[in-house]
Amino acid sequence: MQSRIIYIAGYGRSGSTMLDMMLGMHPEIFGSGEISAMCRHVWHENEFCACGSRLKDCDVWAPVMARWAEACDPNDHLSLQRVFEPLYAPARTIGGRRLNAFLAQSRALFSAIRAETGRPVVLDSSKAPGRALALSRDPDVDLRVIHLVRDARAVAHAMGRAIPLDVAKGVQKKIVPRSALRTALRWRMYNSVAEKLRTRLPAEHSVRVRYEDLMRDPLTEMMRISTAIGVDLSAIAEPIAEGAKVVPAHQMAGSRLRMKGPVALRYDDAWEVEMSNAARKQAEMAAGALLRRYRYIE
Repeated sequence: MQSRIIYIAGYGRSGSTMLDMMLGMHPEIFGSGEISAMCRHVWHENEFCACGSRLKDCDVWAPVMARWAEACDPNDHLSLQRVFEPLYAPARTIGGRRLNAFLAQSRALFSAIRAETGRPVVLDSSKAPGRALALSRDPDVDLRVIHLVRDARAVAHAMGRAIPLDVAKGVQKKIVPRSALRTALRWRMYNSVAEKLRTRLPAEHSVRVRYEDLMRDPLTEMMRISTAIGVDLSAIAEPIAEGAKVVPAHQMAGSRLRMKGPVALRYDDAWEVEMSNAARKQAEMAAGALLRRYRYIE
Protein backbone atom coordinates (compact mmCIF):
# COMPACT_ATOMS: atom_id res chain seq x y z
CA MET A 1 0.00 0.00 0.00
CA GLN A 2 1.33 3.43 -0.94
CA SER A 3 1.94 6.00 1.79
CA ARG A 4 0.20 9.34 1.26
CA ILE A 5 2.55 12.33 1.38
CA ILE A 6 1.34 15.90 0.91
CA TYR A 7 4.06 18.22 -0.32
CA ILE A 8 3.86 22.03 -0.38
CA ALA A 9 6.05 23.25 -3.25
CA GLY A 10 7.02 26.79 -4.15
CA TYR A 11 9.27 29.56 -2.87
CA GLY A 12 9.88 31.11 0.55
CA ARG A 13 7.70 33.74 2.24
CA SER A 14 4.64 32.44 0.42
CA GLY A 15 2.61 31.26 3.41
CA SER A 16 3.72 27.62 3.53
CA THR A 17 4.07 27.55 7.31
CA MET A 18 0.56 28.88 7.77
CA LEU A 19 -0.81 26.32 5.31
CA ASP A 20 1.13 23.56 7.09
CA MET A 21 -0.44 24.61 10.38
CA MET A 22 -3.92 24.80 8.83
CA LEU A 23 -3.80 21.33 7.30
CA GLY A 24 -2.09 19.90 10.38
CA MET A 25 -5.26 20.63 12.38
CA HIS A 26 -6.94 17.75 10.55
CA PRO A 27 -6.87 14.54 12.62
CA GLU A 28 -5.54 12.48 9.69
CA ILE A 29 -2.69 14.84 8.74
CA PHE A 30 0.56 15.42 10.59
CA GLY A 31 1.99 18.85 9.75
CA SER A 32 5.73 18.21 9.95
CA GLY A 33 7.14 21.53 8.84
CA GLU A 34 10.11 21.51 6.47
CA ILE A 35 11.38 17.95 6.64
CA SER A 36 14.29 18.67 4.30
CA ALA A 37 15.78 20.84 7.06
CA MET A 38 15.86 18.03 9.63
CA CYS A 39 19.26 16.61 8.71
CA ARG A 40 20.63 19.90 7.38
CA HIS A 41 20.49 21.72 10.71
CA VAL A 42 17.33 21.22 12.79
CA TRP A 43 18.26 17.99 14.59
CA HIS A 44 21.99 18.61 14.85
CA GLU A 45 21.45 22.09 16.33
CA ASN A 46 18.51 20.93 18.47
CA GLU A 47 16.24 23.70 17.25
CA PHE A 48 12.77 24.46 18.57
CA CYS A 49 9.62 22.58 17.67
CA ALA A 50 6.39 24.58 17.40
CA CYS A 51 5.29 22.89 20.64
CA GLY A 52 7.91 24.99 22.44
CA SER A 53 10.36 22.19 23.22
CA ARG A 54 13.76 21.61 21.73
CA LEU A 55 13.49 18.78 19.22
CA LYS A 56 15.49 16.34 21.30
CA ASP A 57 13.07 16.93 24.16
CA CYS A 58 9.91 16.95 22.00
CA ASP A 59 7.55 14.07 22.77
CA VAL A 60 6.97 13.56 19.04
CA TRP A 61 10.25 14.25 17.28
CA ALA A 62 12.55 12.57 19.80
CA PRO A 63 10.90 9.15 19.38
CA VAL A 64 10.49 9.71 15.62
CA MET A 65 14.21 10.31 15.23
CA ALA A 66 15.10 7.38 17.50
CA ARG A 67 12.93 5.09 15.40
CA TRP A 68 14.33 6.48 12.14
CA ALA A 69 17.94 6.11 13.35
CA GLU A 70 17.31 2.37 13.70
CA ALA A 71 16.66 2.22 9.95
CA CYS A 72 19.35 4.52 8.59
CA ASP A 73 22.14 6.98 9.33
CA PRO A 74 20.85 10.59 9.24
CA ASN A 75 24.32 11.79 8.21
CA ASP A 76 24.22 9.50 5.19
CA HIS A 77 20.76 10.84 4.38
CA LEU A 78 22.10 14.39 4.38
CA SER A 79 24.75 13.45 1.81
CA LEU A 80 22.02 11.98 -0.40
CA GLN A 81 19.86 15.08 0.02
CA ARG A 82 22.68 17.17 -1.39
CA VAL A 83 22.70 14.99 -4.50
CA PHE A 84 18.98 14.58 -5.17
CA GLU A 85 17.20 17.65 -3.77
CA PRO A 86 18.68 20.59 -5.76
CA LEU A 87 16.48 22.29 -8.35
CA TYR A 88 18.50 20.77 -11.16
CA ALA A 89 19.99 17.36 -10.33
CA PRO A 90 21.08 15.04 -13.17
CA ALA A 91 21.44 12.20 -10.66
CA ARG A 92 17.70 12.37 -10.05
CA THR A 93 17.05 11.49 -13.68
CA ILE A 94 19.73 8.82 -13.86
CA GLY A 95 18.40 7.07 -10.75
CA GLY A 96 20.23 3.99 -9.58
CA ARG A 97 21.30 2.60 -6.23
CA ARG A 98 21.86 5.93 -4.46
CA LEU A 99 18.46 7.28 -5.46
CA ASN A 100 16.88 4.06 -4.22
CA ALA A 101 18.71 4.55 -0.92
CA PHE A 102 17.46 8.13 -0.62
CA LEU A 103 13.89 7.02 -1.29
CA ALA A 104 14.10 4.10 1.15
CA GLN A 105 15.44 6.37 3.89
CA SER A 106 12.74 8.95 3.20
CA ARG A 107 10.05 6.26 3.39
CA ALA A 108 11.51 5.11 6.70
CA LEU A 109 11.23 8.64 8.10
CA PHE A 110 7.64 9.01 6.90
CA SER A 111 6.86 5.61 8.42
CA ALA A 112 8.39 6.65 11.75
CA ILE A 113 6.26 9.81 11.76
CA ARG A 114 3.07 7.85 11.09
CA ALA A 115 3.91 5.28 13.74
CA GLU A 116 4.64 7.83 16.46
CA THR A 117 1.76 10.22 15.66
CA GLY A 118 -0.94 7.78 14.63
CA ARG A 119 -1.74 10.01 11.68
CA PRO A 120 -1.81 8.27 8.28
CA VAL A 121 -0.95 11.28 6.11
CA VAL A 122 2.34 13.18 6.42
CA LEU A 123 2.59 16.80 5.28
CA ASP A 124 6.01 18.08 4.22
CA SER A 125 6.20 21.85 3.63
CA SER A 126 9.84 21.87 2.51
CA LYS A 127 8.81 23.87 -0.61
CA ALA A 128 11.91 22.93 -2.64
CA PRO A 129 10.48 21.33 -5.80
CA GLY A 130 13.67 19.34 -6.38
CA ARG A 131 12.98 17.30 -3.25
CA ALA A 132 9.45 16.54 -4.43
CA LEU A 133 10.74 15.56 -7.88
CA ALA A 134 12.93 12.97 -6.17
CA LEU A 135 10.04 11.70 -4.03
CA SER A 136 7.88 11.44 -7.16
CA ARG A 137 10.23 8.70 -8.38
CA ASP A 138 9.11 6.40 -5.55
CA PRO A 139 6.34 3.98 -6.61
CA ASP A 140 5.57 3.33 -2.93
CA VAL A 141 4.66 6.98 -2.27
CA ASP A 142 1.30 8.49 -3.15
CA LEU A 143 2.56 12.05 -3.61
CA ARG A 144 0.07 14.92 -3.58
CA VAL A 145 1.40 18.41 -4.35
CA ILE A 146 0.12 21.84 -3.40
CA HIS A 147 1.93 24.41 -5.52
CA LEU A 148 1.66 27.51 -3.33
CA VAL A 149 2.41 30.81 -5.03
CA ARG A 150 2.47 34.39 -3.83
CA ASP A 151 2.96 37.60 -5.80
CA ALA A 152 6.71 37.91 -6.49
CA ARG A 153 6.57 41.56 -5.48
CA ALA A 154 5.21 40.64 -2.05
CA VAL A 155 7.85 37.92 -1.67
CA ALA A 156 10.61 40.33 -2.71
CA HIS A 157 9.40 42.91 -0.21
CA ALA A 158 9.36 40.32 2.58
CA MET A 159 12.83 39.09 1.73
CA GLY A 160 14.11 42.64 1.59
CA ARG A 161 13.66 42.98 5.34
CA ALA A 162 16.27 41.92 7.87
CA ILE A 163 15.22 39.62 10.73
CA PRO A 164 17.50 39.41 13.78
CA LEU A 165 18.57 36.10 15.26
CA ASP A 166 16.10 34.89 17.91
CA VAL A 167 16.33 31.13 18.40
CA ALA A 168 13.46 30.89 20.88
CA LYS A 169 11.14 32.62 18.42
CA GLY A 170 12.08 30.30 15.58
CA VAL A 171 14.67 32.47 13.83
CA GLN A 172 17.67 30.13 13.84
CA LYS A 173 19.99 32.44 11.95
CA LYS A 174 20.18 36.11 11.18
CA ILE A 175 18.15 36.90 8.06
CA VAL A 176 19.90 39.40 5.80
CA PRO A 177 17.93 41.46 3.29
CA ARG A 178 17.97 40.36 -0.36
CA SER A 179 17.52 42.51 -3.43
CA ALA A 180 14.18 42.45 -5.24
CA LEU A 181 15.90 41.38 -8.45
CA ARG A 182 17.63 38.38 -6.86
CA THR A 183 14.48 37.27 -5.09
CA ALA A 184 12.30 37.57 -8.19
CA LEU A 185 14.75 35.57 -10.30
CA ARG A 186 14.82 32.78 -7.73
CA TRP A 187 11.03 32.97 -7.35
CA ARG A 188 10.74 32.43 -11.11
CA MET A 189 13.13 29.45 -11.05
CA TYR A 190 11.48 27.69 -8.13
CA ASN A 191 7.96 28.14 -9.41
CA SER A 192 8.96 27.04 -12.91
CA VAL A 193 10.36 23.79 -11.51
CA ALA A 194 7.23 23.39 -9.35
CA GLU A 195 5.20 23.51 -12.55
CA LYS A 196 7.43 20.79 -14.01
CA LEU A 197 6.82 18.76 -10.86
CA ARG A 198 3.06 18.92 -11.36
CA THR A 199 3.40 17.42 -14.85
CA ARG A 200 4.97 14.32 -13.26
CA LEU A 201 1.81 13.58 -11.29
CA PRO A 202 -1.74 12.65 -12.25
CA ALA A 203 -3.59 15.93 -12.84
CA GLU A 204 -6.00 15.27 -9.98
CA HIS A 205 -3.11 14.84 -7.51
CA SER A 206 -1.91 18.45 -7.54
CA VAL A 207 -3.34 21.94 -7.27
CA ARG A 208 -1.99 25.46 -7.55
CA VAL A 209 -3.09 27.80 -4.78
CA ARG A 210 -2.42 31.51 -4.55
CA TYR A 211 -1.56 32.79 -1.08
CA GLU A 212 -3.81 35.79 -1.65
CA ASP A 213 -6.83 33.61 -2.44
CA LEU A 214 -6.14 31.33 0.52
CA MET A 215 -6.09 34.26 2.94
CA ARG A 216 -9.16 35.96 1.45
CA ASP A 217 -11.32 32.89 0.87
CA PRO A 218 -9.92 29.99 2.89
CA LEU A 219 -13.03 27.83 2.55
CA THR A 220 -12.98 27.77 -1.26
CA GLU A 221 -9.23 27.19 -1.47
CA MET A 222 -9.15 24.51 1.22
CA MET A 223 -11.88 22.59 -0.55
CA ARG A 224 -9.84 22.75 -3.76
CA ILE A 225 -6.90 21.40 -1.77
CA SER A 226 -9.17 18.74 -0.29
CA THR A 227 -9.90 17.33 -3.75
CA ALA A 228 -6.20 17.18 -4.68
CA ILE A 229 -4.94 15.56 -1.48
CA GLY A 230 -7.81 13.12 -1.10
CA VAL A 231 -8.68 14.19 2.44
CA ASP A 232 -12.00 15.82 3.37
CA LEU A 233 -10.99 19.14 4.94
CA SER A 234 -14.48 20.54 5.51
CA ALA A 235 -14.36 19.95 9.29
CA ILE A 236 -11.43 22.33 9.66
CA ALA A 237 -12.01 24.60 6.65
CA GLU A 238 -15.37 25.89 7.78
CA PRO A 239 -14.28 26.99 11.29
CA ILE A 240 -11.14 28.65 9.90
CA ALA A 241 -13.23 30.50 7.32
CA GLU A 242 -15.48 31.69 10.15
CA GLY A 243 -12.53 33.13 12.08
CA ALA A 244 -11.24 30.25 14.22
CA LYS A 245 -7.55 30.57 14.99
CA VAL A 246 -4.99 28.28 13.41
CA VAL A 247 -3.13 26.23 16.00
CA PRO A 248 0.47 25.02 15.45
CA ALA A 249 1.41 21.56 16.64
CA HIS A 250 4.84 20.07 15.92
CA GLN A 251 6.10 21.94 12.86
CA MET A 252 9.85 21.63 13.31
CA ALA A 253 11.06 24.11 10.73
CA GLY A 254 9.52 26.98 8.82
CA SER A 255 8.80 30.61 9.50
CA ARG A 256 8.72 32.12 13.00
CA LEU A 257 4.92 32.15 12.73
CA ARG A 258 4.88 28.57 14.04
CA MET A 259 6.26 29.76 17.39
CA LYS A 260 3.53 32.32 18.06
CA GLY A 261 0.81 29.97 19.24
CA PRO A 262 -2.74 30.14 17.86
CA VAL A 263 -3.01 32.78 15.13
CA ALA A 264 -5.80 34.16 12.99
CA LEU A 265 -5.52 34.27 9.21
CA ARG A 266 -4.27 37.65 8.09
CA TYR A 267 -3.67 38.76 4.54
CA ASP A 268 -0.36 40.64 4.48
CA ASP A 269 -0.51 43.33 1.80
CA ALA A 270 2.04 45.72 3.33
CA TRP A 271 4.19 45.55 0.20
CA GLU A 272 1.57 47.45 -1.77
CA VAL A 273 2.27 50.66 0.16
CA GLU A 274 5.79 50.05 1.49
CA MET A 275 7.64 48.72 -1.55
CA SER A 276 9.69 51.24 -3.50
CA ASN A 277 8.91 51.79 -7.18
CA ALA A 278 12.44 50.70 -8.10
CA ALA A 279 12.13 47.38 -6.26
CA ARG A 280 8.67 46.81 -7.69
CA LYS A 281 9.93 47.35 -11.24
CA GLN A 282 12.87 44.98 -10.67
CA ALA A 283 10.52 42.23 -9.50
CA GLU A 284 8.12 42.77 -12.38
CA MET A 285 10.94 42.72 -14.92
CA ALA A 286 12.41 39.47 -13.59
CA ALA A 287 9.18 37.60 -12.94
CA GLY A 288 6.81 39.19 -15.46
CA ALA A 289 5.87 36.06 -17.42
CA LEU A 290 4.87 34.06 -14.36
CA LEU A 291 3.24 37.08 -12.72
CA ARG A 292 0.95 37.20 -15.74
CA ARG A 293 0.44 33.44 -15.72
CA TYR A 294 -0.63 33.56 -12.10
CA ARG A 295 -2.89 36.58 -12.72
CA TYR A 296 -0.92 39.11 -10.70
CA ILE A 297 -0.41 41.51 -13.58
CA GLU A 298 -2.01 41.88 -17.01
